[in-house]
Amino acid sequence: MNLKKLLVTAVSAVMSFSFVTAVSSYADNLEGPEDTLTDGTLTYELVNGSYTITGCETNSIIETIPSMRNGYAVTAIGDGAFIGCKGISELELPNTIRSIGMNSFVGCTSLKKIVIPDTVTEISTCAFMRCTSLTDVELPDTLTAIGNYAFAQCTSLESLKLPESLTTINPEAFTDCYSLSSFDVSECPSFVFDDGILYNKAKSEIYRGSVELEGDLYIDNTIAIIKSGAFSACQKIENLFIPSSVSTIGADAFANCKSLKKVDFEQGLTILEAGAFMYCSSLESVSVPTTVTEIGEEAFAYSGISKAIIPEGVTSIGANAFLGCENLTKINVPKSVTSIGENAFGYKLDGQEITNQDNFSMSVYSDSSALKYAKENKIDYDVADRSLKKTAFIIIAVGLILAVAVFAVVLMSRGKKGASAGAKKAQKIEEEKKAEESYEKIVGDDK
Repeated sequence: MNLKKLLVTAVSAVMSFSFVTAVSSYADNLEGPEDTLTDGTLTYELVNGSYTITGCETNSIIETIPSMRNGYAVTAIGDGAFIGCKGISELELPNTIRSIGMNSFVGCTSLKKIVIPDTVTEISTCAFMRCTSLTDVELPDTLTAIGNYAFAQCTSLESLKLPESLTTINPEAFTDCYSLSSFDVSECPSFVFDDGILYNKAKSEIYRGSVELEGDLYIDNTIAIIKSGAFSACQKIENLFIPSSVSTIGADAFANCKSLKKVDFEQGLTILEAGAFMYCSSLESVSVPTTVTEIGEEAFAYSGISKAIIPEGVTSIGANAFLGCENLTKINVPKSVTSIGENAFGYKLDGQEITNQDNFSMSVYSDSSALKYAKENKIDYDVADRSLKKTAFIIIAVGLILAVAVFAVVLMSRGKKGASAGAKKAQKIEEEKKAEESYEKIVGDDK
């Protein structure tokens, strides 16, 4: 390579390097969006060209949510974004917000008022759960669905106006709302609020009952489903009457009904879901309808029942179904039960520990799931069909004795007419032999 070519190559390399450096420096000085940023109070993430709020400083006082950051709209409250933020008392979300994520405001115990803009169509699962100071909620006219547990344990919430657009209320949306007494459905055609109960339009399903309901509660015979959490924390109900039209009682439907003493079931119910009567501390006894096939987990847990009748036909009893029922000292489990969950019977809660309940026993059938459960959990039991066999033997034996006595009388009568002593003796031996054979058969089956 000659000197001229070498100089040309060197100059070209320097010029290329200078150009690349200049372009790089210029690019570094351009202002653009960051994938993640914080303003000291809130954290944002850039998602599809707009910001989602993903977190906050839990001790900060938050009065407003910005609609823009770095020239980009803030369009979403992310899952769990404000969990445990205790510095929020009133909040109006900007109209750039299109979605409110799951668990977004869980445990914001100072939040009293929330205004949700018309850009939001759904309130997600657990969005405002345990906002214990919340009293004022303005739902948007665009809202179509309220998610599971969305306002669960909002213990200060007394009333709620449902918008015209609302068509779906998911299970336990208002469970354990100890102050919730009324719904304004004047503009919402999908629901009916009548005599303290929120129904669907057809009045075939119950979504929520007022905590002011008291005394005797008669469920209307048009009802097929009592939704999950429907009457939870209705602490003034004392006697409950369930008609045959009801096929399902949802999870936690009557949980924490502290004054409930009696439940009168008509036949027709098929499913008792998890926690249906949990923490009903005044409930004295329960007779499960013969139409029920499933008793859900914790269905009667921590209730006051001292007597429970489980009929033939029930096939499944969920875990902890009767956990902590310390007044219940004996239970009969039918042979139809093929599945029994952990700690279903005979256990109590001692502090944080589940322990065996004293003086508890079960009546079971041989070769049954209940017998297996009793043995595995070291619970006292008796086998019902053995007792039945013994009873049958007693009845048969008494019958044979009576037959022998009658026959003896007949023989005596015949003896007067010339019957031989040998014939009398032979007949008596034959009857005694039959009685012995019957006894051996029964005892043999019992073993």
